[in-house]
Amino acid sequence: MTDSMERESKLTVQELPSALEAILFAHGDPISVSRLCEITDMPKEVVEETLTRMMKEFETNPWGGLLIRKADDDYVMCTKPGLKPVLERMFAPKNRPPMSQATYETLAVIAYNQPVTRAQIEAVRGVSSDSIVTRLIERGFVEECGTLDAPGRPALFRTTQQFLLEFGISSVSEMPAMELMMYKTIRDLEDSLDDAAGNNDDRQISIENWMDGQKGDEET
Repeated sequence: MTDSMERESKLTVQELPSALEAILFAHGDPISVSRLCEITDMPKEVVEETLTRMMKEFETNPWGGLLIRKADDDYVMCTKPGLKPVLERMFAPKNRPPMSQATYETLAVIAYNQPVTRAQIEAVRGVSSDSIVTRLIERGFVEECGTLDAPGRPALFRTTQQFLLEFGISSVSEMPAMELMMYKTIRDLEDSLDDAAGNNDDRQISIENWMDGQKGDEET
């Protein structure tokens, strides 16, 4: 009886897309590939191939309001960015103050050099960034990810899955190498990702090459 029920409940490849769509919709939050494989009892390559196809179908469907996005090794179902004004009217959220130039700069420092400590962030920016890092954590763009093996064990910070979803990228490795302080707004960074995703060059500002530059200035 049990074997019969298992055979009846086992998904076919043809049924997998609808099953994955239902799981993503019901789960709400990002869910890992391994968990999706466990639930559907399907091989990882089959699940990933199906999700890739579904992502394209959702994106190109002019009548649909949903997308499937990948963030690292997790997948999530979300609404299309163009529907944000409609959803804002629906939920009528409280207005949050816009992010300042300093906040955008701090976010860029973390995104391009993660994981980083507060001291490393301040070394690049030249000013204290404690309150800004706290605000980025509150907004869900940044999180603590451990401590540095150094005196005092300072906390390390990195960007979150919410950051990836906000910019529509699957991984921070997709971020283009651009001048760090060119980004005055999140829209500037988002536009650069659209125009140059995957483009690697030597223009990225890192903590290491910034410090090297400082040393060179001191020697001069």
